[in-house]
Amino acid sequence: MHIVLIILGVIILYFAISKYLNKKPDQFNDIFRKVLAVVFGVFGFFILVKGNIAVAVVLGTAAVLSWQGTLWTYLQSKAEGPKVGQANATSATENMTRDEALEILELIGKPTDEEIRTAHHRLMMKIHPDQGGSGYFAAKLNQAKDLLLKE
Repeated sequence: MHIVLIILGVIILYFAISKYLNKKPDQFNDIFRKVLAVVFGVFGFFILVKGNIAVAVVLGTAAVLSWQGTLWTYLQSKAEGPKVGQANATSATENMTRDEALEILELIGKPTDEEIRTAHHRLMMKIHPDQGGSGYFAAKLNQAKDLLLKE
């Protein structure tokens, strides 16, 4: 049984590599995700034959999602996630005015660095995502604090 899996894997690998050598990166991604789907499907089938239905269902689902491109898109978004978030946070800080930052932190006038940090901490304890609050508002609080501390 293991020999069949190894032979099948070598055949799939051969076809994937031969197709890759003649394709552009976008086409390679398409081929790779389909080969991945076939591999998931084959392993899912063999595990199903051995009697482990739960694992076979998971592998079968992964095969379908990979073939559709959903799994591939999800993995790419996870790989690029932090970069996108950092770019958004930077641009949002640049667009925020001093008055908006003061309003968000519930401050007036010209607060000291200690007052800014205290207000930030007090509000963050209320609306932090770990406390059941919103990630958006927590990010806004951080942006407001950073803007006011830069001055």
